[in-house]
Amino acid sequence: MTTTTDDLPSGAPDVAALERRLRAAPDDLAATQELAGLLLRIGRAAEAEPHARNAVRLAPEDARSHTVMALVLADTQRPQAAEFHYRRALALAPPDAATLANLAWSLTGQGRLEEARRTYRRATALHPSIALTWHGWAQTEDAARDLIAAQRLVDRARRLDPGHRSADTFAAALLARQGEGERALAVLDASAARHSGSDPDALLETGRILDRLGRHDEAFAAFAAGKALLRQAGRHYDEAAAVDLIARLATFFVAPRLRLMPRPAAPAAGPQPVFIAGAPRSGTTLVEQILSSHPAIVAGDELPALGAVVRALPQTLGSPLGYPEALSELWMGDQRDGLERLRDAYLRHARKLVPAKPGHTLFTDKMPFNETHLGLIALMFPSAPVVHVLRHPLDVVLSMMGTNLTHGFHCANDVETAARHVLLVFDLVEHYRREMPLRYLPLRYEDLVREPEPAVRRLLGFLGLGFDRRCLRFEENRRHARTPSHAQVAEKLYSRSIDHHRAYIAHLKPAIPILEPVILGLGYSL
Repeated sequence: MTTTTDDLPSGAPDVAALERRLRAAPDDLAATQELAGLLLRIGRAAEAEPHARNAVRLAPEDARSHTVMALVLADTQRPQAAEFHYRRALALAPPDAATLANLAWSLTGQGRLEEARRTYRRATALHPSIALTWHGWAQTEDAARDLIAAQRLVDRARRLDPGHRSADTFAAALLARQGEGERALAVLDASAARHSGSDPDALLETGRILDRLGRHDEAFAAFAAGKALLRQAGRHYDEAAAVDLIARLATFFVAPRLRLMPRPAAPAAGPQPVFIAGAPRSGTTLVEQILSSHPAIVAGDELPALGAVVRALPQTLGSPLGYPEALSELWMGDQRDGLERLRDAYLRHARKLVPAKPGHTLFTDKMPFNETHLGLIALMFPSAPVVHVLRHPLDVVLSMMGTNLTHGFHCANDVETAARHVLLVFDLVEHYRREMPLRYLPLRYEDLVREPEPAVRRLLGFLGLGFDRRCLRFEENRRHARTPSHAQVAEKLYSRSIDHHRAYIAHLKPAIPILEPVILGLGYSL
């Protein structure tokens, strides 16, 4: 993330001291802003949000209140709402470079790249010495697929701040994508020499570059070292929570219970969702890029809308129970419209984030592990298509090891935990398919890569759409995919990722007995 919190107070008291201060004086604006900013800086954006919102309530014409609110929204992937508050802050105080740069990043997140460029120009004219601004602009040029401009801008960021390690990592990634693997490794080596201690993102990028160079053992060693640092930072798989949730979903979503459920009386108006389900790095971004090349479909990317509905579901239905048990309120006579309210809440969230235009009848939602909530999806949207992207599970786990992911209860920070979570979710999908009707299409990544036209025809037919050849030229789709796979979907289809796990089989050995039922169940070979 290139959003900066530099304009928030520094040297702040600790969280507990600020909380005590607010208990004594709940309307203390300075303490409210300071606590929100501090929680945001230490990575606790969800806890920061109520305080940021209260700062706006207390002082709706205070620029700092809007800046803090914008930073929280940006950090939680709500760029449209963040844009509103950045613009309010800029209207309430003299323009400052940091707020302009943050506004530009929110525009980049919405795919409004030319507006973002203009805003970065204003920010750098006001204050040309902020390295983070040049880094953000470089990422915008990368999104626009101008790698030369991106390299020039990130190199300027590195000159301004030689200690800006993420700029070094990004510069190396750009060089590698231009076929300069050895130069990229040299950048990362020099960066590591300048800094004390290792950096997980730099190690993972090192591994990805070594992988491209065919140095597989060295690549996996870099992946493992990066993941070890993430675990040391507290990013451990919350297996107990994952097992508990999936067991409760499987217990609740069974045919006898579901027969008692009401159904939404009529479909909602406007573009309807297509749920692209699948593990991270399984090919979901590729499928979305193909679909959004069709004139009837707009990309929603990784929408947080379903998660927001799940979190608010007990309150929405007035239930003392948690999710999914709170859905039993739908059996009550005064809650028979509950699914329509949940559906409409999802659509309200989604439409704030999806850039739909006239002619779009469908939008995609490709949040990783969407399939965990297939039961709720099918209740809210009985006719919604679910495209489940399948890929050899060992290729999925290998790819997850090379990326800094938080999805799936932080399962991706170790080979075995990634494998265990993939197995849990696969078993849950099979349970849903046995217990309830789903409009479900399994789509193999390998089929899509090897024989794209038949696979795309089947995919579009499943959605009720005519074939469009633009979907086969998805690399021409200028949409900015806001995921780690964005660089790959700017290229034509290639087969080098199929069965890539074979080069790493010794390192993936702990995952094989765990994933064997999934591998064989999906028709892949060991």
